[in-house]
Amino acid sequence: MKILLVHNVYQQPGGEDVVFEQERQLLSSFGHEVLTYVRSNHENEGSSLIDRIGLAKRTVWASDTRQEFAALLRRERPDVVHVHNTFMRISPSIYSACREARVPVVQTLHNYRLVCPAAILYRDGHPCEDCLEHSLWQGVRHGCYRDSRAATGAVALMLAAHRTARTWTRNVDRYITLTDFARRKFIDAGLPAGKISVKPNFVARDPGRRKDRGSYALFVGRLSPEKGLATLLSAWEKLPQQIPLSIVGDGPMRPGLEERSASRSLSAVCFRGRLPHEQIVGAIHGARFLIFPSQWYEGFPMTIAESFACGVPVICSRLGAMREIVEDGRTGLHYTPGDPEDLAKKVQWAWDHPEELERMGEAARKEYETKYTAEKNYPQLMEIYQQAISRDDRLGVTKPHVSIPQFNLLGVRVHALQIPEVVTWMEAAIADRSRCRFLSATGMHGVTEAQHDPQFKEILNAADLVVPDGMPLVWAARRHKLPLRRRVYGPELTETFCRVTGAKYSHFFYGGAPGVAEHLGEVLQERYGIRVAGCYSPPFRPLTGAEEITVREIIESAKPDVLWVGLSTPKQERWMYAHRNVLAVPLLMGVGAAFDFHTGRVKQAPAWMQENGLEWLFRLVQEPRRLWRRYLIYGSQFAWNVSLELIGFKKF
Repeated sequence: MKILLVHNVYQQPGGEDVVFEQERQLLSSFGHEVLTYVRSNHENEGSSLIDRIGLAKRTVWASDTRQEFAALLRRERPDVVHVHNTFMRISPSIYSACREARVPVVQTLHNYRLVCPAAILYRDGHPCEDCLEHSLWQGVRHGCYRDSRAATGAVALMLAAHRTARTWTRNVDRYITLTDFARRKFIDAGLPAGKISVKPNFVARDPGRRKDRGSYALFVGRLSPEKGLATLLSAWEKLPQQIPLSIVGDGPMRPGLEERSASRSLSAVCFRGRLPHEQIVGAIHGARFLIFPSQWYEGFPMTIAESFACGVPVICSRLGAMREIVEDGRTGLHYTPGDPEDLAKKVQWAWDHPEELERMGEAARKEYETKYTAEKNYPQLMEIYQQAISRDDRLGVTKPHVSIPQFNLLGVRVHALQIPEVVTWMEAAIADRSRCRFLSATGMHGVTEAQHDPQFKEILNAADLVVPDGMPLVWAARRHKLPLRRRVYGPELTETFCRVTGAKYSHFFYGGAPGVAEHLGEVLQERYGIRVAGCYSPPFRPLTGAEEITVREIIESAKPDVLWVGLSTPKQERWMYAHRNVLAVPLLMGVGAAFDFHTGRVKQAPAWMQENGLEWLFRLVQEPRRLWRRYLIYGSQFAWNVSLELIGFKKF
């Protein structure tokens, strides 16, 4: 499998960077071709005021990154993209590039950035869910990100913009949360439950069990307020005896903590600063227990997993991920978050009961062997990748060639389906609702138009489904040994879907001359009892910017399940392609003349002419001035090009 890993490195290195590198090495060790796309927030250093204003904009949408990433996708054609972090140099703009390239996306949620501008659901010394329960602007009011309302506003704008665009629900095929606790939080925030898998972090290399009981308590982590260092020192002040405490790490609180420790005569507390990873593992081996006093929910602390691997139990806050990972009384102990007295009691008990602590250490080691090894993690990761790839394959949208028969005609991919199968596909696409998909029912005219306009060929090939609306395409499918009996006639597909589904879905009709869309809605509602969400007949000219906004607002407010587009080829395909990333509609259907046929404005050819490929003659006689070029010129070009392709003289 070819896998593209994406990560935006923070200015302060952390666990996300470790996990990104560990998963890269893990995948490579199992023989996968692993590509990486990495940016760093160190690129922001030395920015001028103007640069910082631009940075706020690129946090929402980095056009240069999207362009670069789209080129990478076209060049490498990965099977799946796995995103770890896009904040802030990469930006969420890459998700639309993946969608456009039809590459499935997996996103690991290392923190709570999608629901909290500060990413940690923490404020004023305790967990805060204001942005989750109310709105993102609560974070702006409190200046939660970098203690700045302006900086928080930029992040909140990014989140709000992509919520509105449904980036998180439509453009990501699978999410990974590190705990069940986090999964529940993201479901509460509105992410689709069916898209979220739980896969913990893992310890890449087994450090081995510790050799003895350990001679000190240990803290490992960043020295910052949310990590609970103030509670830790307060607990040490309350201990009846001096228990050795080794503090490994660095951060903004270190000077103040060292000063406090000295002023309170906490001689048993030793600040060791930042250490290389090998020395951190050595420090864990020498500890009797690890203390993890964090006051925010945490993602999945690698330090806890590494302690388990070393057979060292953990005393932690009864909070969030920690409460889930550490089983109270079996692999460690819980204490009340922010309560130094309770922490002091648990520390004293652990120090006074080394035999019980050894048993907890053995249980912690077994927990590691069961859940947190590379060998246990790899199949979980591969299953998630397969779910991301096959989720849309089941609908025939992300990689339709996997599950739906198809053939290539003059460089245009056509799916070999019949109307009942298309109806099934449509219902599945509506049920999924993760993103906007579009279908084109095209025939000889569309395929020939694609020969004159390469951009239009790209649009057809970007459609989630292209079905053969014309007997020449049916005959071509048969030459490819795909036994199609009939074409997928746009007007018949429209009528069949409405008849089969009745009032199950809401419909919006876009296209036709003034009044035609409304008339079509009335006709189908009377015949089949469908629910009409709205109608709009655009003018026969390009819409102005203001009109475009108005149309989008009308459609968005109607909230249809399916939007039928009747603008004729190639105009309708261009419209659907341009709006597929901006409309919160599950399905766009390009059905051309169905609007005029079902409202009686244009007469349909007799069935015998349709089934024998003679509808073109009937329509040419009806509208010679409009259609002579399509059928006489384009028809001749189509026949000639197909002949050249069949005898192998030319490839398209």
